Amino acid sequence: MLLGLGCLFTPRPALAGAWTLPAGGGQVIVQTTVATSNQEFGPSSDLLSSRPYDKAEVDLVFEYGATDWLTLIAAPQFLAVRLGEPGSASYAGPGYTSLGARVRLYESETFVLSAQAVARISGTGNSQSAAAVGYEDGELDLRVLAGLSFTLFGKPAYLDLQAAQRQRSGPPPDEFHLDATLGVRVAERWQVLAQSFNVVSEGAGEGPYFGASYEYYKLQLGAAYDWTPALTLQLSVVGTYFARNAPQENGLVLSAQYRF
Repeated sequence: MLLGLGCLFTPRPALAGAWTLPAGGGQVIVQTTVATSNQEFGPSSDLLSSRPYDKAEVDLVFEYGATDWLTLIAAPQFLAVRLGEPGSASYAGPGYTSLGARVRLYESETFVLSAQAVARISGTGNSQSAAAVGYEDGELDLRVLAGLSFTLFGKPAYLDLQAAQRQRSGPPPDEFHLDATLGVRVAERWQVLAQSFNVVSEGAGEGPYFGASYEYYKLQLGAAYDWTPALTLQLSVVGTYFARNAPQENGLVLSAQYRF
């Protein structure tokens, strides 16, 4: 039932969270995610053997502060997926291109509230490959974001919370997303990061790949290093710790963030 679903379940690139960029300021993020799976969580969340797959995504994210309260977003993606037997399949080429904006609604010294809308345009075309399932139809991501700055055990820290409605065209069902990031600056140049990515489908979709509802919950742990005042490098591990009708996926995330 879950054959070909592996390409659905990758964390999205980390952007600036709830915070908007200053007018005239910007950032470029290059994020590479590699993941693999040979097990799945079944209808009762039991862990079962499944069709193996390997996946790599490269996201190039551009953000620019049009004003202090409006940040513009553009993010093309390259995707490579290989499905194992039975019926091996592969795809390598464009994934989604994301275009949108984030609007700051409220800000104080320690708290910010924003709203974000991003259209996700498929680049796979009519690939006819099971490896491209989940990347073939357009999407609209409508998101509310909240950010809080505080001190944790005497160290500067922040919490970023995001709730989103993901409208999906074609066979896939719509989804509810809830993401959280906790960052703590443990040294002058070092941050440790704990991130949670949670997705629940809003019922079932259509066709052989989306005939059942699903949900999955991922934990991502890593560290970020400020190579220069403008460049930050991040390395994280990510895994699916619980799900229903979804793969058990493990992977690595490497990103570089340049601010200007």
